[in-house]
Amino acid sequence: YVLSQFFRSFLAVLSPVLISELGATKNDLALASGAFFLTFGLMQFVVGIALDRYGPRRTASVIFGVFAGAGSFLFAAAQGPGHLILALSLIGIACSPVLMASYFIFARNFSLSKFALMTSWLVAFGMTGNVISASPLAAASQAFGWRWAMVALGVASITVALATFFLVQDPKRVQSNSRAGLSGYWTLLKDKRF
Repeated sequence: YVLSQFFRSFLAVLSPVLISELGATKNDLALASGAFFLTFGLMQFVVGIALDRYGPRRTASVIFGVFAGAGSFLFAAAQGPGHLILALSLIGIACSPVLMASYFIFARNFSLSKFALMTSWLVAFGMTGNVISASPLAAASQAFGWRWAMVALGVASITVALATFFLVQDPKRVQSNSRAGLSGYWTLLKDKRF
């Protein structure tokens, strides 16, 4: 979640160099940032089904590792604004399961009173990603270059994904109606109470 929060806000720190080196405009950067949130939001439908079918360990580690690694490496190799937009789209997909996978584990493994405490600590700890995306990223970019900083983020993302895959345990499975897939969303949307 720290990396997810980092990826939400790091673009602001790199904006001046992306404008000067890649010719990106403020509109290009706004579109790239919007692409992150668009793909992040659209993926929630997939994430909800995947959490029930495959569990949070596989859902979070595979999606985050593949797409954060690919997005970070593409960002590092970017030659123009289009690459930045595509990279941020991939990173948005990557970050989409992180919070919900954590909540899924908390909800299945802890009581309701502990759930509130656990989610509060997760969000509080995760906000350090916003801090890291400011001065530390600026310092790393100046010391090693923004491209190498992004390569390091890609490697860190894949490492975290592998650690998640091998160290996190899925909660005990419960009977679920997740086989309904997207039709379950349609049923929910037709419910007048919703």
